[in-house]
Amino acid sequence: MNNEIHELLYHYNEEGQEGYDLSEVQLLEERDAERTEKLKLLLQNEDRYIAYQAMLILLAWAEPVGFRQLDRFISEKWDEKETFESHRIHDEDNVYDVIANALYIATLNGKPEQEIYPYIKHFLEIYGTHFFESNLKEFLLKKHLILLLNDIEQAMQDALENKRYYQASQLFPVLVHYDKNYFNKYKDTFTSLINKDDRIKFNIEEAEKIMNKPGM
Repeated sequence: MNNEIHELLYHYNEEGQEGYDLSEVQLLEERDAERTEKLKLLLQNEDRYIAYQAMLILLAWAEPVGFRQLDRFISEKWDEKETFESHRIHDEDNVYDVIANALYIATLNGKPEQEIYPYIKHFLEIYGTHFFESNLKEFLLKKHLILLLNDIEQAMQDALENKRYYQASQLFPVLVHYDKNYFNKYKDTFTSLINKDDRIKFNIEEAEKIMNKPGM
């Protein structure tokens, strides 16, 4: 990676803070038009990882070309050709979870939520077979995409069937966030799985807090 590409992808300088971090670049409020155009050119880079990182930034900045690149990423199944976000512990690719975070930032930058629906729906369809750490869960908790309620429940069931018990439990508080009736429907299911993964209890506790939150 040459210095110019490194600067485009990682350098940020805003509000007295300066450094090199792609996640900070995604959050920049003041975006230079020249930099945006150069990032668009990086989408055609022969190195897929560089093209992918440029896509993350352009997605977060709500640039239409970033979404066209995401369509290509999904249709051409780039995630099956190489690893983009190798998880530090679980040795799985967390790529779609990272993309979910970029999509959330895009909504803060004016991207209409209804235009994000197809992507979140796709992530839920593959939830049972792909690794998701927590960004998709947080997206669904921060938004209220009630039209995806059945998709969320199906994604949770798919994860359970594939013995991704903790990952399934991540969607338990999400379901309760959308409809409190899901708390009693699935509490016993996840309580019985704590012996499979002790972290499940934290999602049960979170669901319980949502259940008891005034005004919910």
